[in-house]
Amino acid sequence: MADKNHIEILDQGIEAWNAWRTENPDIKPDLSAHDLTGRFLQGINFEGSDLKATLLTVAELDGANLNEADLTGANLTGADLSQATARGARLIGVDLSYATLTGCDLDGADMTRCRLPEAILFNATLRNACLVEAHLRETILTGADLTGVNLEGAHLQDLITDGAILPIGMPKMLRKNLD
Repeated sequence: MADKNHIEILDQGIEAWNAWRTENPDIKPDLSAHDLTGRFLQGINFEGSDLKATLLTVAELDGANLNEADLTGANLTGADLSQATARGARLIGVDLSYATLTGCDLDGADMTRCRLPEAILFNATLRNACLVEAHLRETILTGADLTGVNLEGAHLQDLITDGAILPIGMPKMLRKNLD
């Protein structure tokens, strides 16, 4: 459950939150299972935060720092994560349906069983990300870097991969589905 003190700080606004994070770098914020639907969180520092099962549907997270954050089971349907960084983040079972991740850095993120139907990952970086058993349907990966991505058991359908850098070791069957 989310820490009430952390929620109170967040409710003071992004500037107050980011200042608090700078002053308290050793605190791991807990906003788990909290409803942040539709919140404007542009440029927020959620690095290392516990955001498990958090509702972030249609939230504005462009430019946010989600590095090493745990978003397991969170709902980010329709969220804007353009230019956000989520290096090493845990996005296990996250719903990113219809989300915009243009230019998002997901290097090394664990996106096991992640849902990405109709998500936009234009020029996103997914180097060494884990997309095991992920669902990608009509996902836009134009210009995305998928070097070293693990797509084992992923469900791929009608992807747009123009200009994408695809994994060298991608099984032929998966490569066929991507083309």
